[in-house]
Amino acid sequence: MRVLFVATGALPHLFPLVPLAWACRAAGHEVRLASTAAVADELVRTGLPAVVLAAAPDPRLAEVRQRLIPLIHTQPPWPPDWATHVQLLAEAQREYLRLLGTALALGADAMLDDLVFFAQQWKPDIVVHDAISYAGEVVAQKLGIPNVRHNFGVATQPPLYAGIPEYHDLFNRHHTAVRTEPTATVDVTPPTMRLLDQPVISERYVPYNGSGVVPTPEGGRPRVCVTWGHTSARALGAAAAAPYLLAIEAMAGIDAQLVIVTTTAQLKALPELESTVWTAPDTPLHLVLPHCDLLVHQGGDGTTLTAASLGVPQLAITRKPDAEIVGARIAACGIGKHLYYQEIRDGDGVSTVQRAVAELLEDRARLTAAGALRAEIEQQPPPAAIEPELAALAG
Repeated sequence: MRVLFVATGALPHLFPLVPLAWACRAAGHEVRLASTAAVADELVRTGLPAVVLAAAPDPRLAEVRQRLIPLIHTQPPWPPDWATHVQLLAEAQREYLRLLGTALALGADAMLDDLVFFAQQWKPDIVVHDAISYAGEVVAQKLGIPNVRHNFGVATQPPLYAGIPEYHDLFNRHHTAVRTEPTATVDVTPPTMRLLDQPVISERYVPYNGSGVVPTPEGGRPRVCVTWGHTSARALGAAAAAPYLLAIEAMAGIDAQLVIVTTTAQLKALPELESTVWTAPDTPLHLVLPHCDLLVHQGGDGTTLTAASLGVPQLAITRKPDAEIVGARIAACGIGKHLYYQEIRDGDGVSTVQRAVAELLEDRARLTAAGALRAEIEQQPPPAAIEPELAALAG
């Protein structure tokens, strides 16, 4: 069997595919992992056969992103359950979702020609694509093969292509019918955290945040890890750290060691840190968290599921609608707390974060809940168990 894995050009959407791609390769299947040049280095570091796609520049995409990026990070808090009640959102909120869906469709269009050309030459039997990698859906439809939608976490919902002309244009331009429903959906989110009860192939979340060297920290005080992921840093530069500077400042009043996991560029943009702070620039989160007692983060799906798979309680400080879905589920599952940056930035945010961190470090109930969620994740079928289902779909 030939399996084509497709991810949009962003690490949070590439990384969740890697464990299943490796499971297919280990089972003896031919595998190709395709994404854009924006993540070419990480593609190669997976150790899988990589396909680096040219992404043709599109002035429409640049224009939409210019409008979208400020909106993403300046929204007031949305309702905690908004993803399951999209029809109740205000018109401005629905317009934001339409704009986001347009950006995703135009991003897919930029890589689509190169992906179609490769797929027609290589002739895969099945396409497994990240949930927002719409180019994978078009290729599967054009080649007449199954497509498997691979959810990346809670914030995968809701589908953003409904009613978006640019999504339909992807198929029309390649003279094929529109495919809105995948052949199957794989979900790495543990059942307790899922928003929707729908038919899926459950897959155990195996944390993969890139390659790196296992750290060897010294023992001692409890450790609080602070990170803010890849997406915000890419969009906002040094400003991405603003909510987490509150956490860094708050740690001065807590008897715990601060651990910062971020990129080298983001680390250099931070104010001067105490010598006791453990910094782990460009280190995969799944290699650091086993040494930590609490994670403070941005509400990213991969970040959240990595901590959940390791049984680490969490404090999510969010400031954009998709992350708020994740933060709400963290609180609902009892594995941590959720703070809206929009609500704490203009008040005494440092004290608010300090109280939350101190409470979480002392709260045995949340540690127990985090352990129970870890056990639930470990009970899900591993990627190797999903491979036969893909083979059956491919025929």
